[in-house]
This record gives sequence, C-alpha cells and structure tokens, in this order.
Amino acid sequence: MGRRKTQKIVKAGPKNATTGMCPECKTIGRIFIVGQVGQERAKCPACNKVFDL
Repeated sequence: MGRRKTQKIVKAGPKNATTGMCPECKTIGRIFIVGQVGQERAKCPACNKVFDL
C-alpha cells in the first residue's frame, strides 16, 4: 500500500482585510486596513474610498 498524500486546506486571506460595513456606500463585506499601527484607516474596495475606523 502506498502512502496517501493529502493536501492541507489553507484558508488564509490577506492579513489586512476584515469584514465590516462601509459608511460611505453602505456595502457590507471586505474592508482593507491601511496605514501604520495606531493610525489605521480603512479602505472600501467597492467605492474605493478611505475612511476612519
């Protein structure tokens, strides 16, 4: 009998993404966090606007 080769399921997205709602376009979904630590801002990929968290 041969060795069974299975792949580990990797479920890792971008580390700077979170789920939330954009206050500009009211879209619920992924929001990217940009900026330095302590001065983070969020960017909505739907309307492409940057806003404060």
